[in-house]
Amino acid sequence: MINANPCHGIMPSALMGERPARRQRLMLTREELQLLLLAAPMRRRNALAIRILLATAVRSAELYQAKWADVDRDGAQWHIPKNKTDAAMDIPLAPIVVDGFKELHTLAGTSAYVLSAHSRSRASRHGGDTHLNKDTLREAIAHWLRNAKPAVRGFTPHDLRSTAKSHLRALGVPRDIPEMCLNRKLSGVEGIYDRHTYFEERREALERWAGVLGAVGTDGSNGKR
Repeated sequence: MINANPCHGIMPSALMGERPARRQRLMLTREELQLLLLAAPMRRRNALAIRILLATAVRSAELYQAKWADVDRDGAQWHIPKNKTDAAMDIPLAPIVVDGFKELHTLAGTSAYVLSAHSRSRASRHGGDTHLNKDTLREAIAHWLRNAKPAVRGFTPHDLRSTAKSHLRALGVPRDIPEMCLNRKLSGVEGIYDRHTYFEERREALERWAGVLGAVGTDGSNGKR
């Protein structure tokens, strides 16, 4: 008997090998976005959800858990309640995003959720109404990539956030605005003292980005005019 841990000092990497490199987030190109928005055969609700994720840069969980009580379609604004990691936030909605929410509202029927469960059995297990399964969008994307084999790199719903951020920067939007769109705090002293929400600045930036998505996803111009 010894009063010591015999495993003390042994690094997990010595047993399991080095930790795999963290996957780098990617920016879908306009060509890839065109294939996604125009050619991906998906359920209409899934396609609309992907468009909204791209246009707003929110996390997929924030969309599939969203309730209609927090979406002001007339005021073009979406309130995301506070959660474990992020503060509450109001998202300005571009006109094409409002149209997407209106169509989803029709598809949702009487559900309280923006993206209601596809299956009745899932809804019944949650008291008759619940949101979309958290893996649905990821699986829809993977199914398209696997079967259609488009000229699109493998991506997940979370990559839509990095895509939006990168394209906003490419449009010349000042660095802090995309960070605020992603509900990230400003760094350093500025983040401590700056309590401005940049709502109007975010609205302008997201409307510019929505214009790019609208061009890419409708007329085949690849976003160029």
